[in-house]
Amino acid sequence: MLLTLFSTFASEALSTSAIVSYGLFLIAVVAIAVSSQRWLLWYLFGGMGYWLAVEMIHSLLTHWFVWSEWHNYVIAMGISWLPLGAWVLYRALRYEDVSQAVQQQRELEAARYIEHSPVYDDDYQPRFY
Repeated sequence: MLLTLFSTFASEALSTSAIVSYGLFLIAVVAIAVSSQRWLLWYLFGGMGYWLAVEMIHSLLTHWFVWSEWHNYVIAMGISWLPLGAWVLYRALRYEDVSQAVQQQRELEAARYIEHSPVYDDDYQPRFY
């Protein structure tokens, strides 16, 4: 009966062990979704989305160029890392600007405190004479 449900997905590929595996995966996803750790699903879906993007780039490279499968995957992974590299470069350059601004602010604050003697209230009484 279960195989008739999956008949559109090539039933010969869905053995009993595959159905059990998919069932366990579905139970695990539902268990995580109802737990307090549901933020872990974002990592799961993010990883699937990332690999889907790599597969799409790989298929485009396969249609456009006549390279081996391994070379296409390596190039697809490199292309997929380009946005990450651009983001890291942007953050590094932005951090340099922020750090210069923070350094100037600290220098201005330090210029106000020239004297290093403590400032006491009017009713201060030292403990030792």
